Amino acid sequence: MTKRVIFSAKLDHEVFKKVAKELQTLPNINVILHDPCTDFLDLENMDKFFEGVSDLIVKVRGDCSLDLLHYAKLHKIRALHNVDTVLMCKNKVALDHALRLVFQNYKERLSSFLLPRSWTSNPQKRDVFKKWASSRLPIVLKSHFQHDKYMRFTFLVNELKEIDEFYERYAQFLYYDLYIQEFIECDQIDRKIYVIGDKVLGIQRENPIYIFLRDRPDSINVDEIKRDNFKVTKEIKELAMILSKELKLKIFGFDLIKPLDSEKFYLVDLNDFPGFRGIPNIEKTFIDFFKQYLTT
Repeated sequence: MTKRVIFSAKLDHEVFKKVAKELQTLPNINVILHDPCTDFLDLENMDKFFEGVSDLIVKVRGDCSLDLLHYAKLHKIRALHNVDTVLMCKNKVALDHALRLVFQNYKERLSSFLLPRSWTSNPQKRDVFKKWASSRLPIVLKSHFQHDKYMRFTFLVNELKEIDEFYERYAQFLYYDLYIQEFIECDQIDRKIYVIGDKVLGIQRENPIYIFLRDRPDSINVDEIKRDNFKVTKEIKELAMILSKELKLKIFGFDLIKPLDSEKFYLVDLNDFPGFRGIPNIEKTFIDFFKQYLTT
């Protein structure tokens, strides 16, 4: 029996255009491709688009992706990541709550890992915000929502005067709540962990914040930072499998940094279905996973 599957992703992405092409060659699977950046949804006739569909695989790109996931939930169509999971990952504060619960429930097994202190607040009243921040510097200001690349930022504040710079640079975002983390002084390396099913892969790169502190560029394209392989330890793999189970994620990534004064790692970020750039032959890992996933 042939399965009908919708694969929704930005189809000119260097990784996912290859994955989409390979998916279409799988036997007994009819793959319907959807690009949330270019394709229209006929809302009155969504039942025709989803006719006979058993599975929805979404690499989120904007609200259109969420629209598909909402529809799948209403009509009980299996999604790789359901809309509740994706909305949690989109909202950094909701994700923070979920991560702290996981760390609390697995305290002994995750003893090699830490979470930074974090806060959330609305920054509209600059004097109030500066007074609050004065006793907590250095801090990192982040956008509350992380799926929209046009509204996403990370801004390091070492001194109070830099808050004024933030207000000038990001004036259009001051009506939105901030997600704020303590700045962890580390060895200047990001360990980026990628998870596809039970496969856990790692790369490392120079931390963008330290690039900024050293070179003071106007902007940083993180995709252009040199990446090297990083050996995933059994402790990191256990962390990945726990996060997968508790957050209901099958494909995701997270960032670890190592502070200067400890052998433990801080988990500082997590994303559902990241871009997976820089990993050799990642398309094959995806296809192997989808072959198994779509036959269960």
